[in-house]
Amino acid sequence: MGELTEKVDITRLAVYVNKIGELASVTKPMAPIYLQDMIMGQDVAAHLLAKAIKADSQAKAKLEYAESIAYLERAADYLASKNIKDSSEAKKQYVNVDPDVIAAKDHKAQTEALVVFIKSRLSELRQAHDSLKKIIYDRNIDTPWEGMS
Repeated sequence: MGELTEKVDITRLAVYVNKIGELASVTKPMAPIYLQDMIMGQDVAAHLLAKAIKADSQAKAKLEYAESIAYLERAADYLASKNIKDSSEAKKQYVNVDPDVIAAKDHKAQTEALVVFIKSRLSELRQAHDSLKKIIYDRNIDTPWEGMS
């Protein structure tokens, strides 16, 4: 089974996530600019999340394929080389130690971690977006320019 998964580049997302740290010093006049950045960051995160979910689904399929091949094709040779009686239970046990299955499980774990990571960044950007809206629309927040007309 060939390489199915595409690369998910999170460097664009990092640009927007890094701006969240600057929000503590945002003034009311600058908030709309940061608000636009958070909206764009959410868009990037949502796009990357879709790619990560696709990669995770492909990793799951690749894992199931590797488990099937290990059970149906490679288990018998392994069991014969170790003088173990060929049985359904012995083949199931072999699947857990097959190198391709181990590699597929590792890849699946990586894609699951990527999905969780991007979901958390998306949530962080949404919370920053909400905070900026409060800065923009809250009449009780003072700015250095308050009272100037």
